[in-house]
Amino acid sequence: MRAMMKKIWTLTGCCLLACITNAQRTDSTTYSKEFSFITENDAFLLNKADAYYTNGFFLRQTKAEEKGRDKRITSFELGQMIYTPLIRKTQNKSDVDRPYCGYLYAKVSQSTFAQNNSIVQYGASLGMIGAKSYGEDVQNWYHNLLGYGKFTGWQYQVQNSLGIDLSMSYGRTVFQDSSWIKLVPVAEGQLGSTFTNAKLGMYTCLGWFADNAHSVLWNARVQRKGELGIQKPEFFLYWYPQVILQGYNATVEGGLFNTGDGSAALGTTRRWMFQQAWGMCFAQERWTIKLAIIYQTLEAVAQTKPQRYGSILVGYRIH
Repeated sequence: MRAMMKKIWTLTGCCLLACITNAQRTDSTTYSKEFSFITENDAFLLNKADAYYTNGFFLRQTKAEEKGRDKRITSFELGQMIYTPLIRKTQNKSDVDRPYCGYLYAKVSQSTFAQNNSIVQYGASLGMIGAKSYGEDVQNWYHNLLGYGKFTGWQYQVQNSLGIDLSMSYGRTVFQDSSWIKLVPVAEGQLGSTFTNAKLGMYTCLGWFADNAHSVLWNARVQRKGELGIQKPEFFLYWYPQVILQGYNATVEGGLFNTGDGSAALGTTRRWMFQQAWGMCFAQERWTIKLAIIYQTLEAVAQTKPQRYGSILVGYRIH
């Protein structure tokens, strides 16, 4: 597994280096759609960890809209997230410090970029937790593929429950020095039967970046037809700390309206969390690459350790 992760990072680094060597060219072509694949896993950090938020797969399509004066982007996303406890060889419920849970969902969202360099994003998602999210099946599949050991306590997973969630966020650049440093505070909120929370954080970006309405930071490299198509390359680092107030988390506590028959090992959500991400973004012409390392404090009351995981995004734009 570790050797496989090293190969993935080496390949990603080589692709990124090849792109950077050609990063001085601007692009005058207008791309109205982007398709992205995101994968997240704690094994990407090469620390032999495999617990808590252990894996995520996401497919996303973004499209620039033609309506209105402000730039608008609509996104459609399919995703799956998998959570497990710290102890792989689970023998009974007392071994479960963070519940077994899969979360499978579909989401539609819209981003609006105003003339004052602010961003408003809102969305709605429909998802399923429990066995029907296929978290156990997907984890066993890729663990077999990579020769990794199985978790043995999926019989204690969160029970099936359908959830509907709404989300909204607002951000605005409050400081920018030319195009090499900027600060963007962001407020986020979710309300629903899967997640209810509020988040407050701030992006600190260092490097070469476009304005928010055309930046890879917000997945905004797509453009409307007829919009000026000149896009400069972006290559920057960012730091994004967040304070999170959790109201409800179904992946820890079980479904809001269905906690099951008592066979699941459920937990209690911690009210306050701290999360921070260190990342790198690159975009030129058709391609986007985003890499990040995310650190989270304890998500559940009984959780033994904080968690860290890596994220890789690759995007490709078309007309």
